[in-house]
Amino acid sequence: MLSGMRLFVAVLPPPAAVEHLRETVEKLNVVRAGAGAVRTELWHLTLAFLGEIEEERLAAVTERLAEGAAAGRAGTLALAGGGRFGETVLWVGVTGDVEALGRTARALRRHLRAARVVLERRPFRPHLTLARPRGRVTADELRADVAALQAYAGPPWVASRVHLMRSTQHRTPEGTQAVSYQSLTDWPLE
Repeated sequence: MLSGMRLFVAVLPPPAAVEHLRETVEKLNVVRAGAGAVRTELWHLTLAFLGEIEEERLAAVTERLAEGAAAGRAGTLALAGGGRFGETVLWVGVTGDVEALGRTARALRRHLRAARVVLERRPFRPHLTLARPRGRVTADELRADVAALQAYAGPPWVASRVHLMRSTQHRTPEGTQAVSYQSLTDWPLE
């Protein structure tokens, strides 16, 4: 039986951008209620979700990702605005050179398909997931959080690298499910 790894490709915001956003996020209802807030060390902008990839395919996939990254472009971004996807995801948006980010995502996805990686067919919509409240706050509290995020504007930063990330689920000492991410490798963007 082949063992697999759950992988995705992402841009990681720098510590200054994370800290700036964290100060706003700490005041949100979803955080105060413990309603599925994503830990800051997990914050990222997903460019491509690969799903389960067998370890035996990792070298070929990594080679294709290097080619895709070489076709991508660096750009100045800022985390700003926000919204929600239904009742399940609260997110902050991205402004700045979003076209460069989209071009990078398209190049990576094109090269992954050439490596026979099956990707989701949904359009690229850059965002950073902050929480998955799933009904653990009231509708009014969730609307207030969205309003706070819509007014948010973070500092600009240059997205100059993409990372191949491994997602691992594990049990905490308290017995709850948790996730951790590890950057397996990264590539510069032009």
